[in-house]
Amino acid sequence: MPRVSAPSRIPWLYRLTSLALARRFGKPFPTIALLSHHPAYPLPYLLMAGIYANGRTQLNPTTKALASQLVAQLNGCAFCIDLGQRVAQDRGLDARKLKWVLAFRDRPEYSPAERAALEYAWEATQVTARVSDETFAALNQFYTEREIIELTIAVATENFFNRLTGPLNIESQGFCAVAERQP
Repeated sequence: MPRVSAPSRIPWLYRLTSLALARRFGKPFPTIALLSHHPAYPLPYLLMAGIYANGRTQLNPTTKALASQLVAQLNGCAFCIDLGQRVAQDRGLDARKLKWVLAFRDRPEYSPAERAALEYAWEATQVTARVSDETFAALNQFYTEREIIELTIAVATENFFNRLTGPLNIESQGFCAVAERQP
């Protein structure tokens, strides 16, 4: 159960956004309502989420999804893990890779490039948010500077989302189960 409740009056724009997200994912999207305690709070969240989800990048979508899933799992964000799996499922990404992302160092299904990106995401998610020279050098073998910036933004954005939903105890919404039932 979330630790805070939605305000009694939610601005029409955010109600409309929440309805659109519910239609897209088949379930209510609680973060918009919770952030509506102040009229300005949802706007940066929605802008960041829109750019993060729909922005054109050079970074491979699978790499981005794997890094985001790893960050969500490291942070223990059930809502973000569920939503990330649903988005990856909608895009036809490999569910096995998402499932075993915490064990990427030992699993054979990850390419060396994916391992480098995931090691980078792992280190960037730690308390110090520092990445070793060795990890950066390994990453630099597979990715351009632009892709490294895009990966860094994906990791930072996922951490931002996790820091919003985790402390408020926003639970998994069952987005993956909903996707399995939809035609």
